Amino acid sequence: MSKTPTAIVLVTAITWAAFAVWLGTNPDALLPAFGVEASSPQMLTEVRAFYGGVEFAIATAMILLWWRGELFASLLVGGLPLFGSACGRIAGLAFDGYSTLHLGFATLELVGAAFCLAGCLMIPKPQGDTN
Repeated sequence: MSKTPTAIVLVTAITWAAFAVWLGTNPDALLPAFGVEASSPQMLTEVRAFYGGVEFAIATAMILLWWRGELFASLLVGGLPLFGSACGRIAGLAFDGYSTLHLGFATLELVGAAFCLAGCLMIPKPQGDTN
């Protein structure tokens, strides 16, 4: 089997974890880029919880699934949230107006999701009972 799916898992998981640590420790890092001029402690906690916590959980799930030899599941866990996030950004661009930042993030997310999908397609289907 190709080592490419494993490389995709590791790069994707590291990227999820890096964003989790960065936004978990600096929850106001991207707020000005999104036009948020003032934040509250509640908003910062929400950024830590969602971007820090959920992204770290995705990275952890990917690594645990990979460690158990479940590459396909690991790639889905990493790629589907990227695809979903990109779709939400694209919908926002269509309904809420153009934003270069959101377009850039959507592009990166779609590329990451495409790599994960490509990795899924490289994994042979299990040869199990056909009944």
